[in-house]
Amino acid sequence: MHYVIQVLAAILVGVSIGAVLGPRNNLLLIGSLIAAALGIYAIFTASWIPLAVGTVVCLATQAVQRDTPPVQA
Repeated sequence: MHYVIQVLAAILVGVSIGAVLGPRNNLLLIGSLIAAALGIYAIFTASWIPLAVGTVVCLATQAVQRDTPPVQA
């Protein structure tokens, strides 16, 4: 069971880092960093609670409207 939690936590970290590297606003940046930190914590502790909280934070921040890139003419 520990390996399943660690694999899911690694996926959470990867998705959160991908969200940090994309177009973002401050709320998305902070939420993604929190989710990545909780995912890293879940990898080392193999606990499902930080994994669940990190997933909720990640999904909640993904629902936030992203900044639109400037239009180039």
